[in-house]
Amino acid sequence: MRGRNLFMLALLFCCVSCLNEDKVSTSPQAAITSFTIGAYDVKVPSVTDDGRDTVILVRDNGTLYPMTVDQVNNRIYNADSLAYGSILTKVTSSVSGVGTIIYRYADNPTEKYLWTYYDSIDFSRPLLFDVISSDGSFTRTYQVNVNVEKVFPDSLLWQGPDNTDVPVLKGIGAAFRNDSVFFFGTDTQGVKSVSFRSTLGGGWNGANAIAGLPDGWNGRVTVCAGRFYTVAGGALYGSADGITWSMVKSGIKSIIVSGNDTGYLWAVTEDSMIVRSSDMTLWADFEKVPRNFPDSAAVMYTYQLATNKNLSRTLLVGMSSDTAYASVWSMLADDTVWTKIDNPSKAELCLPAAAGFSVIRYDNSFFCLAPSMGGFRQSDDNGVTWGLCTKVVGKFSSLNRFMQLPSELSGAEPAFTAVTDNNGYIWIMTDDGRVWHGAVNRLRKR
Repeated sequence: MRGRNLFMLALLFCCVSCLNEDKVSTSPQAAITSFTIGAYDVKVPSVTDDGRDTVILVRDNGTLYPMTVDQVNNRIYNADSLAYGSILTKVTSSVSGVGTIIYRYADNPTEKYLWTYYDSIDFSRPLLFDVISSDGSFTRTYQVNVNVEKVFPDSLLWQGPDNTDVPVLKGIGAAFRNDSVFFFGTDTQGVKSVSFRSTLGGGWNGANAIAGLPDGWNGRVTVCAGRFYTVAGGALYGSADGITWSMVKSGIKSIIVSGNDTGYLWAVTEDSMIVRSSDMTLWADFEKVPRNFPDSAAVMYTYQLATNKNLSRTLLVGMSSDTAYASVWSMLADDTVWTKIDNPSKAELCLPAAAGFSVIRYDNSFFCLAPSMGGFRQSDDNGVTWGLCTKVVGKFSSLNRFMQLPSELSGAEPAFTAVTDNNGYIWIMTDDGRVWHGAVNRLRKR
């Protein structure tokens, strides 16, 4: 191979010499003006019909990932990385420029190859492309790097655990507001407390004693119109900072925690009426609490329908003490009552009742987490079915098979709560004073 390449280079310079003798004009210029790689295969994880993990090859085209030719720093690279699993060991290329183009591998720079369109080049190795001017007086060298995603885009990567200035709180609940994550509970002395930190940086501020809340508080807190709300001792309480609280309305049995701030607060009164308000002054009766409606904590999300952006649906997930499964309800924007979603026929696709549960909406799916669930329970059909992400049931497979809890939480799990922020991260706090935050790689915003 080396002999062939050297022979071709010698032949090239011989031709240049002959052209000089024939007085053909030559130039001292040497540059690459455009660079594109050809088609290649990508390894993509998949699942067979019988539930086994497998890998399939998908063809992709390098023309979809423009290469930047940096003439100042003599670099050639792609700003948008190729997909994780791209196989670049034998890929053709299209190169335009002024002068004769030669390439070599940076880890073996003395071995040189005259570039042709048909060459299968190993772009997984750092490359050097030399351009020799037609008069032979100047050589310009470019460093070529084809960037590939190093992490599978659907993998959920956790950071932590962080236990610096993180208090040990029991009966914890979580909320997100103004770029900060808040965790509420009672400390080891039984004092109602809150800890928080900015998702943009910084650390936890330890435990802050909560003032103004009576006994009978369960740690569940929601955000509405930028303020915090909770229920204690049969009354609704509000707070601007999560630390100092005051009573807003008496006769409230429980609140429905909202996963997204819709501007409405939903609550259940002591006389079993579902009510809502946007200003906590005027309250509208919605309906009498229906049979099997959650009798304690409940979490809801309001979101636009994928098929009609002008129509929204609200999904509510809670627990009823008299059933083995969670109580899941749904309501369209113009509905006047909540509608219970029937449990699926397959028990493994039902959402089990669990104490200390959290519900998040992430990657256009719903997930329920609890220490007793063994992982993420996912619903892609508006709360009808809830499959365990780490498990395949028959031909059913969760689309987010890579959604898994931090490894330290596998097995005997402590109580924990979960919440999402607006940068694509999920936050988990345990009642033994540890915090993780993680994101699916393609969803991270920072």
